[in-house]
Amino acid sequence: MQTKRYFASRRDFLAAGGFLAASAALAPVAAYARDPRVGALPPTPAPGGPPEARWAQLSKALSGRLLRLGDADYQVIALPNNLRYAHTLPQGVARCASADEVGFAVRWARENDIRPIIRGGGHSYAGYSVTDGLLIETSLINYARYDRTTGVARFGAGARNRDLYRLLRAEDRAVTHGRCPSVGAAGFLLGGGIGFNMRAHGMACDQLVESKIVLADGAQRRLLAKAPDPRDADLFWACQGGGGGNFGVSTEFALQTFDVKGKVVTVFDLSWSRTPEIRPSVSVEALGAMLMEVLNAAPGKLGSRVSFGAITPLQYKAGYDVPISVLGQYAGPRDELLKILKPVLDVAAPTGGAGINELPYWAAQDFLHEDGFATFYQERSAFVRNPKFGVEDLALGFRHLRQWPGVNGYCDLRFFQTGGAINTPKPTDTAFVHRDSHWLMVVGLYWSEGDSHNKILLDANRVWQDEFYAAMWPRAGGGAYQNFADPSLSHDPKRADYFATAYYGENLGRLKAIKAKADPDRVFNFNQAIPRP
Repeated sequence: MQTKRYFASRRDFLAAGGFLAASAALAPVAAYARDPRVGALPPTPAPGGPPEARWAQLSKALSGRLLRLGDADYQVIALPNNLRYAHTLPQGVARCASADEVGFAVRWARENDIRPIIRGGGHSYAGYSVTDGLLIETSLINYARYDRTTGVARFGAGARNRDLYRLLRAEDRAVTHGRCPSVGAAGFLLGGGIGFNMRAHGMACDQLVESKIVLADGAQRRLLAKAPDPRDADLFWACQGGGGGNFGVSTEFALQTFDVKGKVVTVFDLSWSRTPEIRPSVSVEALGAMLMEVLNAAPGKLGSRVSFGAITPLQYKAGYDVPISVLGQYAGPRDELLKILKPVLDVAAPTGGAGINELPYWAAQDFLHEDGFATFYQERSAFVRNPKFGVEDLALGFRHLRQWPGVNGYCDLRFFQTGGAINTPKPTDTAFVHRDSHWLMVVGLYWSEGDSHNKILLDANRVWQDEFYAAMWPRAGGGAYQNFADPSLSHDPKRADYFATAYYGENLGRLKAIKAKADPDRVFNFNQAIPRP
C-alpha cells in the first residue's frame, strides 16, 4: 500500500519544509534549471607550470585524454560538486584509463614538480579534489563485475554509485551504499561509507576484501588484510576509513556482498509541519525527541535519517516552526515498521512526505534515491555518543534553527542513524574509528551563487553555523566524519591537527606511520591530509 504524496519531499528540499517554499513572502529555495557549475567557472587556471613539451609527453602516455583550458569537456570535468571551490582550476586534467596510466601520471607530476590531486566523483565536501596543479581523474577506470562463486563485487576507482547499483541490482545483491547515484564509489568507501544498510551490515569499508593502489613512486600494490607484505596489510587497513587521497591512488576495490533476492523492504518518507494552519498538540522538540527515541530503540534492520529544518525569526514570528522529516528503510513488512513508529504516529499524524511503501529491495532504493546537484555548501558533523541525548539537547538545537539568518538555499540539523553492526568491530579493527555512536549529527548550510556575492549575509550564516555547531558538538560527544570533510576543523589555533583527531581518534598514530612509509615525500597532500608523525 502506498500513502498519498502530499508535497515536495525531502529529496526536493532536503528538510521537510515544503510549506516554506509555498509562501512568496518567505525565503525561496534555490532551483537550477541548468548546471550551475558552468556559470561558476573562473576565467583561467593559475599561471606557470611545466612547459608545453612536458604536457605533450603526458598526453601521449594517456589512452584517455589530457585536458587543458579551452579543450572540450574541460569545464565539465574540472569543476567540483561543491561550487564553493570552483575558483580553483587545474593546469591539466589527466584522464587515466588504467593503473599503468595513473602510475605514469604520478611519476610525471613528481618529475615536473607539480602537485597531483586525485578525483573520482568530485564530491569532496571541502574541495580536496580540486587543484591548481595536475588533476588525476579516474572516471575512465570504470567497470563493475560480480563473482557468483564468492559473492564479491569488484569495481574500478572511476565507478560511480550508479554503476555499482546497476551491477548489484542485476545479481540481487547489495552492500552498504548511499543514495546519490553520481557520488564516486571510491571516495565513498575510503572514508567509511554510510547508508541505510549500515546498522544491519556495517559500514561499506567493513565489507572491503581487497584493494589495489598506485603509490607515490608509481608502484602498484595489491592490498589484502592478510597480505604477505605487512606494508600492504597496513595499507588495506588504512583504506577501511582512512580517507581518500592520503596514501596513493586507489584503482580497484572488491566488496563482499549480501543477498537481497526476494527480500521485502519497507521504505518511508514522512514529515511534520507546524504552520499557522497546522498546529500539532505536541511541541516540535518533544515530537522530534520521541521520533529519535523510538528509532534508536529499533532493531538493526531499520536505518533512518532525521532532519530538522531551519527557519528565520520572521518565519517563526509568522507562526511557522521547525519542520521535521524522517527517511529510511526497514528490512521487514510494513506492519512491523508501523508498530515501531506507533508512539509517534499516535501523537501526531504526518502532514507530508511520500509515505510508506513495501517493496522489493532495489525498487525500494529507487524510492529512496536522491539526485544530487552542484551547489555551494558546508557541513559540520559530530558523532552522537551521548546515550542520554534527548529533548533538552534538541531544544538547544531548535533555538538555533529558529535564528537562521536565511539564504537562497536551506539549512538543517540532520541525524543519520548509526549503532547496530557499525559498533560491533573494535575501534582499532579498521581505520574507521567511530564505533560507539548512536547517530551521526550534521549541521548543514547550503547557499546559492547569488548568496556568494553577498558577503554580509553569507558571513552571518557562517557565524551562525559555527555557533550552532559549537553548541551542539559537546552534547553529541565528539568526533567528526571524515567523508564529510569540514575545513573549519583546521582552524583551531592551539591544535593544528585537530581535524585529524576528530576524524581518526586513537587510530591517528598508526595512520601517520602508514602515511610516512607509503608517501615519505608527501606527494599526496592537501589541507587535511594525514599529518606527519
